[in-house]
This record gives sequence, C-alpha cells and structure tokens, in this order.
Amino acid sequence: MARESPQLTPAWVSQPFDSETFSVRFNSDDTFLAASGAHGTVSVFNVSTGQEAYRLNNRSGGHTVKQVCWRPETESTSMRSRGLLLGASTDGLLRQWHVTSSRCLEEFGPGEEGCQLLCVDYSHDGSRIAAGGLQEIYIFDEETKKQVGRLQGGDYVTTSGHSNRVMAVRFQKTTDEPWSLVSGGWDNTVQFWDLRAGHAVRAIFGPHICGDALDLSGDGKRLLTGSWRDKDPLEIWDVGQGERIEALPWRSQGLEEPHCFLYTARFSKDPRGSLIAAGGSVSNDGGGEAKVFSRGGEGDVQAGADCLATMVRYTCLTADFGSSKSNLLATGGMDGRVRVMRLSSASSATGGYASAAAKVDLP
Repeated sequence: MARESPQLTPAWVSQPFDSETFSVRFNSDDTFLAASGAHGTVSVFNVSTGQEAYRLNNRSGGHTVKQVCWRPETESTSMRSRGLLLGASTDGLLRQWHVTSSRCLEEFGPGEEGCQLLCVDYSHDGSRIAAGGLQEIYIFDEETKKQVGRLQGGDYVTTSGHSNRVMAVRFQKTTDEPWSLVSGGWDNTVQFWDLRAGHAVRAIFGPHICGDALDLSGDGKRLLTGSWRDKDPLEIWDVGQGERIEALPWRSQGLEEPHCFLYTARFSKDPRGSLIAAGGSVSNDGGGEAKVFSRGGEGDVQAGADCLATMVRYTCLTADFGSSKSNLLATGGMDGRVRVMRLSSASSATGGYASAAAKVDLP
C-alpha cells in the first residue's frame, strides 16, 4: 500500500524566552504544554491558542529548571490531583505546581549538599517519582513527597551504575514492571534499575546521553537513545535483551556531514512508538537540526525508518509528541522559542499519527 504524503505544518511559535528551552511536555489531554529552561521560570501554554496561560516558579532564584513532567491522570483521578506539574531544578529541589491556580504546592528534594537534579519522571500510575542527579537517582513517594530510595551503583558483575551526570530517566511504561526504570548520562551508559534491588542490574554501553534523549516505547519493548556524537547518534534497542536493533542514519542520502550531535530523542505515544523526533547541534556551523522519522511496522520488509521532515538552522534541545488524537509535536531549543507543529493526514500505518515529507526552514 502506498504511503500517504501529508505535511508537517506549523501550528504556532511562542515569543522567545530569555534563555534556552530545555524541556517541553504536553499534558495528558494536550490542552496545555509546559516549557522550562535556564531562566528558572516555567511557562504553560494554551495549546489551542499558543498563548502563555500561566507562568510558574517566579521565586526560584533563577535556578535552571532542567526538566518538567506532568503527573499521570486517568478518569478516576480526583480533581485535587489533576493539573499537577513537576520540575527538576539545579538547586537540588523538585517543585510541584497546581497549574491552573499557579500555586507551588510542594518543594522537596534529597537535601544533600551540592545536589543538582537534572531530569525527572513519574511512574506509570503516578505513585513514584524518579529524579536523576550527579551520579544517582532519587526515588520519592508521590503522596508524602518523602524520599524512599537512592539508587546508586550496580551489581558489580554486569554494571557498576553511573559514574557521571544522569541526564535522562524513564520509568517502564507497562503495568507489569512498576519496579523497573532506565537512565542515561554522560558516562556513555544506559543503566537498567530494579527498585526492589536498589541498584542497577544491567547496562548498555555506548550511548552518550547529554539531554532529553532517552525514551521507551509505549509497549515497553523498545528503547530509544540519542547520543551527542558523530557516529550512530540515533539508536533503537531491544529492552528485554539489551541488544541494539538498529542505528537510524541521520542522513540517508549524500554526504554524512555535517554530523548532528543529539540532545533529544522521543518516541510518539502510540504503543509502538511509530514516530521518532530527534534533534541537536550541527558540528560545523554552530547551528542545528531536528528531524521526524517514521518507523516501519513490526515485521515490515522495509528496514529502518523514513525521514519525514527536517527542521534546519535550529539547535533543538527537547521534543515531545502529543497524543495520537492531536497529531501534535512540540520542540524547544537554543533560541528560547517553543514551536508546535501539526502532523496532518493521519494514517493507520503510524498508529494514528501522520506521515509527513517536508523540509522546514524555521523562523
């Protein structure tokens, strides 16, 4: 069957922050998009209008908010627990806000001198919080905000844990492994953790994670890594076996240069992760690129993934897909602007998301 030829079209572009945008995240129904950065504030945009609806964290003292994460919601989630946003900051604190009231509900953290928190994620059911630091991962109970674990080191047979900054952490998204999470960082490893053991139980060696560049597919079977390096920066791994399935070429035609050093890599939110967004800086001119790829179906005779769109002259630091119903993609980067694009003409081949074929020269 021939693939449709829809388009990646701009929905809106925000006014620039006064510094880089390190993290963008849609909430569960894609009505809001949160963005944070080096300026220390968090902006929450109305997705339908593109206007800033709320500004949070004005009292942080300017500490960088490296990553934000919405508390998971279901139909049974109480009104009291809806619209909660969590941010990880370089002052070693997590802050949780009730967005529509702009109230900071909690400030909590490890309480260790010199601690920095660089990434954060909620467990699938929202009961646990994981935050990555300089070498360790801190686990908190969502209800009490008390620290209930400190993950560091390994089994010293297959891995010794992280030895440098932890730049990304993800809980397993399936309900049958609530104790499992993965992390990546500057030490060229991806670590697999078991909360029951309290340490890393295995590792993948090679990926150099320097930002929001680690993700799990919705079915929990595939791991995506984006490395800040010139060779094989974008890779997909089998979670169960810990083996690389494929390295996606950044340029499928012509010269391999200029190389793109990745800061972000994200799956779309359908179970397979049928789309991939990735971006970073280009080696030769100080600029950058972002790309959207479409993966073939399981068992598809066409190997690899098709590049559907390229955003040029743009150092992309973070990306996030909306739900398959909204067909939205958000990015943020060095210029401080948040960009939202729509993937039009949805196709069943991409789990409800669109395919696209375009080259976009961003403003």
